[in-house]
Amino acid sequence: MIVSRFGYAPAIFVTNCLIHMYIKYSKIQYAHKLFDRMAQRETISWNAMVFGYAGIRNMGIANNMFDSMLKRDEVTWYVLISGI
Repeated sequence: MIVSRFGYAPAIFVTNCLIHMYIKYSKIQYAHKLFDRMAQRETISWNAMVFGYAGIRNMGIANNMFDSMLKRDEVTWYVLISGI
């Protein structure tokens, strides 16, 4: 679980924003480390990771992330199929 130096766990929204920021700046390893430490994940969290790995053309890991998802939406399918 992620706990800040102030002793609280950030909301899922904040963590998802950080994951998107890391992906935007090509720091997928930081995004994945943060994702792994999340106590709770939403479809948005998973979609971000699939998008990040598809974006760097690592379709093997993108596909593994996709397969690990319990719940998928249209965005998930689009990102994986298009290989953004």
